[in-house]
Amino acid sequence: MVVINRIKAKLREELFFSPVVRRISNTAYRALSVKEGRSVKEYCRRHGSRSLVAFPVFQLYTLEHIRDLVDALKSNDGMQPILFTTTKKIPMTRDKKKEIFRFLSSRYNIVYGENIFAYPWLKSVNIDLFFELSVTSYGAEVRCPRVLYTHGMAGLNFSKDFRHVRLLGRYDAVFLNGPLHKRALLVASKHYGCELPQMYEVGYLRGDRLIRMAETFDRGAFLESIGLQDLPTVMYAPTWGDFSSTAAWIDRVVGVCGDMGVNLLLRLHPIVMTGRAKWKTGGIDWHRKLPDIERKNPHVRVAMSHDIDDIMLASDVMITDVSGMALEFLAIDKPVVFLPAPRYFEIYGTERPEKWCRPEYEIEDAAGLRHELRSAIDGTGFKFPVDELVYNRGEVLDVMTGRIESMIHGKK
Repeated sequence: MVVINRIKAKLREELFFSPVVRRISNTAYRALSVKEGRSVKEYCRRHGSRSLVAFPVFQLYTLEHIRDLVDALKSNDGMQPILFTTTKKIPMTRDKKKEIFRFLSSRYNIVYGENIFAYPWLKSVNIDLFFELSVTSYGAEVRCPRVLYTHGMAGLNFSKDFRHVRLLGRYDAVFLNGPLHKRALLVASKHYGCELPQMYEVGYLRGDRLIRMAETFDRGAFLESIGLQDLPTVMYAPTWGDFSSTAAWIDRVVGVCGDMGVNLLLRLHPIVMTGRAKWKTGGIDWHRKLPDIERKNPHVRVAMSHDIDDIMLASDVMITDVSGMALEFLAIDKPVVFLPAPRYFEIYGTERPEKWCRPEYEIEDAAGLRHELRSAIDGTGFKFPVDELVYNRGEVLDVMTGRIESMIHGKK
C-alpha cells in the first residue's frame, strides 16, 4: 500500500507540473466556459491603458504575502493587478471552493468572475508580467516575463523539497526575501546541477507589514478581547506531519507556561486540524483535545479562528519546531524557542533555512524548555540576526514595485 501511495503521489505531481497537461485541460475549460471568458476580457478592457500584472491565488495564505503589492498596483498609474485562481466548476472541489470564495468576498471584496478569474483565461488576455508564489504549471500558456516570489521563508520558500529547484528554469527571475533564501537556492542548484534564473534581492513584504502594524497594535486590548491578562504571552505554532512536535510536546508546553504564569496561544497547523491520516495529525483528535486543554487551563487560548497577524503581534515569544512562521517571527525581531525536529531533518537534510536559524543545542525536556522560555522573555535568550534573514527591511514594497516596472519596460 505504501508503494502504491507513493506511485499515486508521484503521478499527481507529474500531472500538476506538466505544461502539456495544463494546456490540454485549459483548452477544454475555455471551450466549456465561454461566458467566463467574456468577463475577464471586460475587466482587461476597463484597464486597457495600464500594464497587467497577473497574480495566482490558489491558496488563501498566498494572498496574505502579496496583498500590499496588489493594493499598491491598484493605485499605480501605469500598472494594474489581475488575480487568477483555480477553476470553480470542478465537481469534487465545488463545496470547498464555495467556502473559499465566500471568504475572499467577505474579507477582501474579491469576487469570482468580477475581479478574480480562472487560470485557463490567462491565455486570453495580454498579461505583461506573471507573478507567482509557488512553482506550478498554471502559467504554461503565458508569453510574458515570469517571476517567482515566496509564500514563506523556509526551505526554498516555495517548497520544502530542494529537488524542485530544477523547475525554476520556467521563470525569468526569482525575487529573494533574504540571505537564507539565496543560500538555500544556491545549495539546491549546486546539488542538482541546474542553472538558476536571475535573482534579485527584494525582501520580505509580509514582514514589513507586520512591522508597520506593530506601531499601532493594541496588545492589551487584544488580550482582553480573548479573556487574557496583559502578561508575557507565548505562541505555540508547530508544523504538521510526522515530523511535528505537536503530539509529543503540547502537554509539556501547556504545563511549562502554566507553571511560569504566562499566557499561551495555541496555533496548530491547519493540516493537523483538518487532516485524517495519522501521519498528518499524530493520531490525535485535536477537535476534542484542544477545547479540553483550554477548559482546564485558564491561561491558554486556542487561536485557530483569530487573524495570524494579531497572534504574532500579541506574542512575546514563539515556540515551534520547524514551522516557517519561526523565520517570520525572527524577522520582526522577536525570539523563537525551537523544539527538536529530528524526523524533519532526517527527511529533508540540514542544509536549509530552518536549520541555519536555530541554535546548535537542542531542548531535551520540560526543564530545558522552561529555561529557554524564561531567557527569551527576559531578553537574554538566543536571537538570530534580522539582517541575515531579510533584505531591504522597511523598504520592500518600493523595491518590489520598482523591479516589476523595470521588467515590464524591459519587455516592451
